[in-house]
Amino acid sequence: MSVLQEGSQGNGRQVCWLPMDSIFPNPGQPRKEFNDFALMELASSIRQFGLLQPITVQKKKAGYEIVMGERRYRACQMLGFTHIDAFVLPAAQDDCAFLALIENIQRENLHYFEEAEAYAELLKQGITQEALARRLGKSASGIANKLRLMKLEPELRHFLMEEGLSERHARALLSLPDAKGRERIAHQAALQHLTVRETEMLVQRAQKRLPVPPPPRRMISLVRDYRLYLNAIKSVVAQMQETGVETQMDIKEASGWVDVCIRIPKRREK
Repeated sequence: MSVLQEGSQGNGRQVCWLPMDSIFPNPGQPRKEFNDFALMELASSIRQFGLLQPITVQKKKAGYEIVMGERRYRACQMLGFTHIDAFVLPAAQDDCAFLALIENIQRENLHYFEEAEAYAELLKQGITQEALARRLGKSASGIANKLRLMKLEPELRHFLMEEGLSERHARALLSLPDAKGRERIAHQAALQHLTVRETEMLVQRAQKRLPVPPPPRRMISLVRDYRLYLNAIKSVVAQMQETGVETQMDIKEASGWVDVCIRIPKRREK
């Protein structure tokens, strides 16, 4: 396999003319769906004006993995190119993932589920949500809201993407605790072309029909030291004696038990 080096760029990037069959997509590519019509438009532009921006790849054992420019690579495949201009980037794996995500966000908006999946993959590499937000220039709450979408079932996420329902539709479904309820309302929203507000109202009505959980049982903490109870009884007896009631108390401790005998006169002596 020959690699023709045409020149070099700063930051350790070399511009090479690479065989197309030596290049393969990044398995961590955030974008899962590629619009065929948009690819045809891009291919037409490349046929007319050439590839104005090389793709970016990283050297791997099996060849070169695409870091940025998979749409350009696919468009060149459609045109039957045998070679393509590429920056060879000796970047670390996490940097490649960030670069791929940033490129897709900047060049063509990712689907909100693709963006959420990309965030989840980056978090698996050990970065915190706060650090991720700083590196992407987003708010931590915005990252958290995107990640919450991953709580929806994979089948439901695929259905929402296929039907073109918005991110706000998806967030409304998160309020329902059961998968069947979310699926039912999602299908109704798609079939009837419901707005976000109409979908939210459906969710609210479904929530009202949910069984009300029983109130939590009140847990009474029992004091296990019997001496505290004896002290309380002694205090009551002492108060009775202070008022003139000649109360007598006899305490006997046996194995496993404490016998308390209290004698109270029926009548107060004059």
